[in-house]
Amino acid sequence: MIGKIGIVTVLYNSELVLEEFFRTLGEQTYTNFILYVVDNLSPDGSLEVSKQLSEKYQYNTVIIENDANYGVAKGNNIGIRRAIADGCDLVLLSNNDIALKNDAIEKLSAGLYKYDADMAVPKIYFYRTKKIWAAGGGYNKRNGLTVQYGQEEEDKGQFDTDKKIIYAPTCFMLIRKEVFSSVGLMDENYFVYYDDTDFVYRALNKHQKELWYISDSVIDHNESSSTGKMSDFSVRFLWRNLVYFSLKNYNPFYALYVTVYNFLYILIMLYFRYPKKQWLIALRAYKEGFSLYLNKRPAG
Repeated sequence: MIGKIGIVTVLYNSELVLEEFFRTLGEQTYTNFILYVVDNLSPDGSLEVSKQLSEKYQYNTVIIENDANYGVAKGNNIGIRRAIADGCDLVLLSNNDIALKNDAIEKLSAGLYKYDADMAVPKIYFYRTKKIWAAGGGYNKRNGLTVQYGQEEEDKGQFDTDKKIIYAPTCFMLIRKEVFSSVGLMDENYFVYYDDTDFVYRALNKHQKELWYISDSVIDHNESSSTGKMSDFSVRFLWRNLVYFSLKNYNPFYALYVTVYNFLYILIMLYFRYPKKQWLIALRAYKEGFSLYLNKRPAG
């Protein structure tokens, strides 16, 4: 039997996407949920808009106001702890730059229980298209990076089969609460990016949990609405955190290969593809990733 779901979403410069997020949650066929809105001291009107929308849409909403921008990882952890403390049976980690089909949560929950999975993710389209953003995912062994199955493909039914997968981003991931007891929470050293990759990798590879892709649960994703595509911020944290993730999780020989391969990729290939400023940011971020690993705070 499907229990109470705690939906955790972290705000930062989310003002423009919140109306659709709240509205499509309000249209869900499955209604036994609590929405936990964790605001990371957004400089825009995200917090005030969330308060207004929580009054407009009458489902149970808890707004948590942080006194600083703690990053996505810590923001999620704050919401996860609160959801579990409030007696939620499952946690649904969710971006707020998404729009849900009205049966997305019901079908995702049904799929999780059907396959006795620990975690489950839906089919995700690029916003207002039938083009796949992610239908589950995996890893590219050549460079150690994650891949999202079907990305940029027009959906012609080729991803209409449920399956067990080895990776997916947590932009809309349903998780049994017991998973957090064994796997732990998000590693806050990441701040943003790769925190979800790290969590999923630990769950599947170190704790033998199962993650399933549920094909008839569908959402749209308006990618990078808060951080910006290829912003200086994105470049820094993507390359910094790739190094940290690889050193932390891969075996030493593969971690060495991945870090050397990607350093050469930045040094040579990205010199011609990035603006010079971002190329230098990527190089500095790579060094920062090593320092982060060597001086990391205790984490999952």
